[in-house]
Amino acid sequence: MMYKGIRLSVVVAVMLVLTMGSSVFGQVLNIAIPQDPDSFDPVKAVAAATGEVAFNIYEGLVKATPEGEVEGALATHWTTDETGTVYTFYLRDAFFHDGTQVSAEDVVFALNRARDPEIAVRAGELGMIDDVKAVEQGVEIRLTEPNGAFIYSLSEVYASVYPAHASELSRNPVGTGPYYLKEWAPNQQLVLRRFDQHWSGETPYFEEANFLLIPDENSMVLNLKAGRVNLIPRLEVGVLHQVERDPGIEVLSSMMNLVQVFSINNARAPFDDPRVRKALALGVNRSEILHGASWDLGTLLDSALSPAMASFYNDNLAAVNPYDPARAKELLKEAGQEDLRLTLTLPANYPLHVQAGELVAEQWKALGIDVHLQIVEWGTWLERVYTQRDYDVSVIGLAGRLDPHAILVRYTTDNSRNFFNFSNARYDALIDLGIKTVGNERRAVYLEAQEILAHELPGVFIMDPPQLVAMTKGIQGFKSYPTYVVDVASMYR
Repeated sequence: MMYKGIRLSVVVAVMLVLTMGSSVFGQVLNIAIPQDPDSFDPVKAVAAATGEVAFNIYEGLVKATPEGEVEGALATHWTTDETGTVYTFYLRDAFFHDGTQVSAEDVVFALNRARDPEIAVRAGELGMIDDVKAVEQGVEIRLTEPNGAFIYSLSEVYASVYPAHASELSRNPVGTGPYYLKEWAPNQQLVLRRFDQHWSGETPYFEEANFLLIPDENSMVLNLKAGRVNLIPRLEVGVLHQVERDPGIEVLSSMMNLVQVFSINNARAPFDDPRVRKALALGVNRSEILHGASWDLGTLLDSALSPAMASFYNDNLAAVNPYDPARAKELLKEAGQEDLRLTLTLPANYPLHVQAGELVAEQWKALGIDVHLQIVEWGTWLERVYTQRDYDVSVIGLAGRLDPHAILVRYTTDNSRNFFNFSNARYDALIDLGIKTVGNERRAVYLEAQEILAHELPGVFIMDPPQLVAMTKGIQGFKSYPTYVVDVASMYR
């Protein structure tokens, strides 16, 4: 594999894309994305954008379906014992991209690495596993107790399988997916090549998929209109008007299953005071944000879940945090924060979040709050806000999952993804209970958990934006998933 370390400016990168002639098409699909993956090492990746590309490279024992279920990937099928704690996965004949055959030992190695807190950034997600071992024709996974979220967790990037002998996975991924990484030129493009030894026996239509790094949404549209990009999987609503009447472009819309939230650092004064967090929530006019930042497209949220997860979404929370600037001012006065100052950190590469942040800043300024806007690059956001938790307030979109536990567990006190620094003992107990229950009892647990989040406010929940997909007319087979992926193998023309 070849990698280029040359860092070019956004302008030069876009110029390179624009100079590509139509001769590269045929069996090539060009996809515009706004930023690079953070790491292709499954246990190191934290950015949702990584999963968008990695879905085509890596596979686990199971994988997500567009319907929000799981199906076998490297496992043909699996069984569970009567206690609900011992799963046996039966492996199919499959090969890695380096030509070696997948073995049970590879699966054991990858899963043990994924649950090692010294290595894996999301080790806690597999904390329910007590032991993983190779058995005849497969792998046995023993849980500490029954866990309703376990099978869904195995579809996540961190549970991907790779060879035990692989090294430098962050830049040299070795998976079993229908495509392998041929080239990665940071800040320019990722080139994926069709893997002809995929276990499915099926041959994807596109021989090559180029993920082109184009941070500016207007430049994405320019390239799409010029025919040098075939697909924008996440079109910003602010540029929809540029393509929706173009006869050569097709636009698809679906619910994104993403939660846009203004995260509040609950551990930093004065935001550790619930009255201050409540004032911030009551001072936000979410309908104005939906109109101004999303052109009235999308769904307003009162919860940490999207209505896309209809079976678990709490739709009785609208009255908890209504727009009430007068009450917000009263709460700031009660908290002794009439002269509140805060820094609102915005991720530069997400126009929707920047626009929403600018609108919210004006709404909070109307309360007398001194708001300093700080727009940072994505890498800086990940390091400062997500990892170091060094911020006052920020805004981000939290990608949906197949199971509510994977979304709601991030708000538990000790979770590595809890960059809100939120802590509530009752909430922690509910999340622990939720993975042990089923049916209506499980639903009731998650409804109460969402109610706690609405009242205690780790952040202010805004909307589930629409997933707008813009593509060259004639591209077929695009599949919308409730998770953040682009399924290249499903597409053809």
